[in-house]
Amino acid sequence: MKLFSIFLSGILADRQCGDYACIEAMETVGCLDTCYEDGDCFGTQMYCCGKLAANDWDDLFKFQSVVRAAGEAMRIDHNILGAIISRESRAGRKLESWNGEYGWGKCSGGSCYGWGLMQVDRRFHEPKGAWDSQEHLEQAAQILIDQINCISRKFDRWTLPMKTKGGICAYSAGCAHVQNYDGMDIGADGNDYANDSVCRGQWFKNRGF
Repeated sequence: MKLFSIFLSGILADRQCGDYACIEAMETVGCLDTCYEDGDCFGTQMYCCGKLAANDWDDLFKFQSVVRAAGEAMRIDHNILGAIISRESRAGRKLESWNGEYGWGKCSGGSCYGWGLMQVDRRFHEPKGAWDSQEHLEQAAQILIDQINCISRKFDRWTLPMKTKGGICAYSAGCAHVQNYDGMDIGADGNDYANDSVCRGQWFKNRGF
């Protein structure tokens, strides 16, 4: 019975994480510059990252079913998608209207270029679906997967968790930005994009997202 339970747990983990690493398998040191986005945070980088995740939890949980569906469809841990949603749009809280349409972010000079919960960049991609739709999340997940695959080709000796984390960094900064494992976040958004995202994803995973 115990062996069957272990076997079943393995099957469920594979179903959840699909073709890429589970969020809990990735290393993280937490947030760095982003730690102070919601004001002063006193504590470790991991603690401060958890505070950011906690501040987004209620809003993110509203999208749990569609995020899970997108993760299953794209064969990637949905907690990674949830983490990027928290990082990119604060679970939708940072989105605004532009040209009469709600769901935009990364706005400046009267123009916006980030679309939806995962902020698909219209300068490089034609946004698909409503800002909170499964279609949007699947498009963004495919962009992420393309980056993970690029990192995998570039660093073929990395473990799957390392490649997946590198792909998370590349989702924001591009595959060419990632030159090594330990320093991948240097020069990326907040100098902590991958570490912060992984930390938030682990926080969400631990609370049943």
